[in-house]
Amino acid sequence: MTNEKVLFQAGYFRFNEDEGLNFQLNRFYTYGVFTKEELMDIGSRIDSFEKWISIFIETGENAEKDNEPLKAATCFRAAQFYTLSGEKNAEGKSLKHVLYERCMKLYNIYYGQLQYLRVTRVPFEDYYLPVYHAEREGGKGTIVIHGGYDSIAQDLLAMLPYFYDRGYSVYFFEGPGQGEVLMRYDARMTPEWEHCTGAVLDHFGLDDVTLIGVSLGGYLATRAAAYDKRITRLVMYDLIYDFYGAILNKMGSFGRVFDYLTRHPKNLLWRWLNKKFDEKYFTKWLLMQGYAIFEDVNTPCEYFNHIRKYNTRRISELITQDTLVLAGAADIYTVFYQDQIDALVNASSVTGRLFTKEENADHHCQVGNMGLLLDTIAEWIEEKTITTSKKSGT
Repeated sequence: MTNEKVLFQAGYFRFNEDEGLNFQLNRFYTYGVFTKEELMDIGSRIDSFEKWISIFIETGENAEKDNEPLKAATCFRAAQFYTLSGEKNAEGKSLKHVLYERCMKLYNIYYGQLQYLRVTRVPFEDYYLPVYHAEREGGKGTIVIHGGYDSIAQDLLAMLPYFYDRGYSVYFFEGPGQGEVLMRYDARMTPEWEHCTGAVLDHFGLDDVTLIGVSLGGYLATRAAAYDKRITRLVMYDLIYDFYGAILNKMGSFGRVFDYLTRHPKNLLWRWLNKKFDEKYFTKWLLMQGYAIFEDVNTPCEYFNHIRKYNTRRISELITQDTLVLAGAADIYTVFYQDQIDALVNASSVTGRLFTKEENADHHCQVGNMGLLLDTIAEWIEEKTITTSKKSGT
């Protein structure tokens, strides 16, 4: 077993013809878990979501035998990710939960090699928030990170050693609807992210922090920063100006019809739509993810109406911090890139970065060039920290 850190790799490849599956395979390449050749082989053998699950379970078992905990954990997480909520294994247990615990055991072995990494469970409401943290005495500052929709911390935990090596104290936490909080406490996601973020800042006595929200975390972090000014720098990684609106926009001309239907839940067309959603594995999986993550969401209409809440249209004017807005040119959320920048009318400063295909970073969350993405964030934090210090005369 090696204790070497993940080495990010640049490049975005066609490992599989399905756009969504190919994106996930590229994530595994970007984080250096698999080689290009391994993923070309795996991708060529996957022709369904069921095949995805079986191949990654088999590959994970082989990696576990070969004493490769990160690869094995990534495989079991990959299988768990696309498993339908409610599916049972041969023993009648939730397969999604079984695979989650299996990948977590291996992630803990791998990240347990980092002697500076600690895990603290912070009390919040009637459960606990796991916080993975590494402190530097007299370091450059403090960075707090969280994920977004259907994420677990370990999907992104390689960010922590990167910033720690740059001289920062780093705290990566999971909130309601994410990872351990969802899988072990069944605590569902809420748009009011300032409460769980505040609990983490309170517990560790943190102030003057940079908050990085990943994926849907681009909305969640913005919400937290709007109401908690201990956050002095905000990174939307990436922007989520309007979750619902971005999905509508991808529907093209049908988007207007669909928007009408979501506002009329008793319309008879929903019977036909519900059946269509249930016929395809991807849409069935997508909706079941939402039913598991959000409270009191049990139908497609309820799902799409619920995600309307995840937008920064009104709270953007409450942002007074230095703000970094990130986006990939090929991402569906980028349609609102300029809207988000323009909405930050009271921010101390606004910096935007639109990543391109030529940089291998135009996809969601810059899968394809994580090294460039992290360098961009780190350089911006250092620049804004220096600027703040000069203004305060320190």
